Amino acid sequence: MKKLLLPFLILISNYCVNGQTATVDKEKLLDYFQTQRYLEAAQYLQSTYTEDTKDPKEISQLAYAYLMAGKLPEAEKNYLKLYAEKPEDIAGLFNLSNINLRRGNNAKAKEYLTKVVALDSNNFNAYKQIGRIEKEQGQLLEMLKNYRKAIQLNPTDADVAYELSELYFKMNQFPAALKVLEPALAVDSSNLQLLKMKMPASIGSKQYKEAILTGEKIMNYGDSSNFVLKNMAKSYFLLLDYQKALDYFLRVDPQLDDMETLSYNIALSYRGIKDYKNAVKYLEYTIKAAISKKTSSYYGLLGDSYESLDKNDLANTAYKRGLLFDNNGSLYYNIALVYETKLNDKKNAINYYQQYLKTVDPKEQVKLVVFIKNKIEELKR
Repeated sequence: MKKLLLPFLILISNYCVNGQTATVDKEKLLDYFQTQRYLEAAQYLQSTYTEDTKDPKEISQLAYAYLMAGKLPEAEKNYLKLYAEKPEDIAGLFNLSNINLRRGNNAKAKEYLTKVVALDSNNFNAYKQIGRIEKEQGQLLEMLKNYRKAIQLNPTDADVAYELSELYFKMNQFPAALKVLEPALAVDSSNLQLLKMKMPASIGSKQYKEAILTGEKIMNYGDSSNFVLKNMAKSYFLLLDYQKALDYFLRVDPQLDDMETLSYNIALSYRGIKDYKNAVKYLEYTIKAAISKKTSSYYGLLGDSYESLDKNDLANTAYKRGLLFDNNGSLYYNIALVYETKLNDKKNAINYYQQYLKTVDPKEQVKLVVFIKNKIEELKR
C-alpha cells in the first residue's frame, strides 16, 4: 500500500509547496486511498478542482486517482492533458502506454513506448514492454531486436532472459539461448523457470550431462513434472544410457502426455537394452495411439453409404477395414447382415454373426443373444 500511495503523496506534497488556492482536505484524501476508495478520491478531486483546470499537479492527481480506480478512459483523458503540456515526460508516457495495454490497444501502447525510447535510448523497461507487445503480435524479429537491447541493459532480468532464450530456442540457436540464461541464473540459481528453459537448450546444444545436472537440480526443488522427466530421459537416451532413459520415461504420467510419442520413446529404450518383447508391446501401443478412435466409425459410415448405393461388396470392404482399427461389434453385425440379406452368403453371415456374439455381454443383452443365436441356426439349415 505504501508503494501505491507514494506517487500520490508526492503529488500532494508538491501541490502544497506550490501554494495552490484550491482547498483539498489532505486527511480526507489520504483516507480514501488508504481504504482503497479510489473512485471516491477521484470524485472528490473532480468536485474540488475546476473542470477546465490546466494545473499539472491537479491533473496529475486526478489522473492517478482515476487510474487506481480502474476508470481508464478518465485516467487517459487526464494523462493526455498532461502529455499535451509535457510531451517529453517519460512517466506520463509510461502511464499512457499502460492504460492502452490494459484496454487492449497494443499498437497505441507501443507508440508511446517508442516515444520513451526516443527520449531515453537506455530505458530498459521500455524495450522490455515493446518486446512483449511484439511477441503477442507475432512480430518475432522485432521482438528479438528489442529484447536484445533490453538484455544488454539488464542481463540479469529473469523475465527477459527467459523469453529471449525461448525465442532463441525456437530458432534453433541453442548456444545463444544458454548464453542469455547464464547471467540471470548467476544471480538467481533457483529460478525454476530459467532452469526449465536451460534443460532443452542444453540438449539442443548437445550438452546432455549439463541437462541432466540441471534436471536433478529442478527435481531437488520438488518439480518432477512430465516436462522434467522427459528431458531427463531424452538426455540419458542421447548418451546411450537406455536403462536410465527407460526409468525416466516410465515415470512420465501417461494421462498428461502424448501417448503416441511416449510409447514410441519407451519402445526405443527397450530396444536399446535389447528387451524386444517389451519393445513390441510398446510399439503396439504406439500404433494404437497414433490411430484416431473415430477411424472405425468413419469406415462404418462409409460402409453404410455404399449400402445405400447398393454397392454391397464395397460396403463390406469398408466395414472390414474399420475392424482393423477397432474390434467394433456393430461392424461385425453390419458385415453379417450384408452377407445374409444382400449377398446371400450364409457361410460368411454365420461367421460374422458369431464374431458379433463375442462382443455382446450375454448377461446384459439376453434377448439380443437369443435373437442372434436363432438367426445363426436358421442360416445353418
